[in-house]
Amino acid sequence: MSGKIFISHSSKDKQIVSAFVDKILNLGLGIDRDDIFYTSATDTGVKSGEDFKSAIKENIKNSICVIQIITENYKASEICMNEMGAAWVLSNNVIPFVFSNFRFENVGFIHNNTHILKLDNAEDLFKFQDDHPELYGERKIKQSNYHTQVNEFLGLVSGNNLRYGGSYFR
Repeated sequence: MSGKIFISHSSKDKQIVSAFVDKILNLGLGIDRDDIFYTSATDTGVKSGEDFKSAIKENIKNSICVIQIITENYKASEICMNEMGAAWVLSNNVIPFVFSNFRFENVGFIHNNTHILKLDNAEDLFKFQDDHPELYGERKIKQSNYHTQVNEFLGLVSGNNLRYGGSYFR
């Protein structure tokens, strides 16, 4: 992989985004954590002593793609809005995700013509895998495993196990 996958998200959505990173990217697609820049986890984010803003800028600029998890929390965050704009300018591969209950008109100017995937929809998670083989390189993805990980992720998302911002996602 020529760059890392940058996960743009609100830290308030950490639980649900961590489940996406673990179930879909790590276990489902076999993407190593070293190939992901995700600031809500200590092993994938900004290193101690590193300038936070510079790290975000460099990781967006050098990423293989930027995955945006757009929620109400994301839209309310100045940092997330800066990341969205930076990705629009610096990245040729931006993949936005929303939840089914998120109003598409709230996504904003940058993505008003973009095909946006739903994070809580199995068909969209399979489309994500089909459309972006550049993320997992030459690895052969075992469909039975990916199917299992998608179902487990959706079970977590639809259950009361994950917090979405300040409340449980249902």
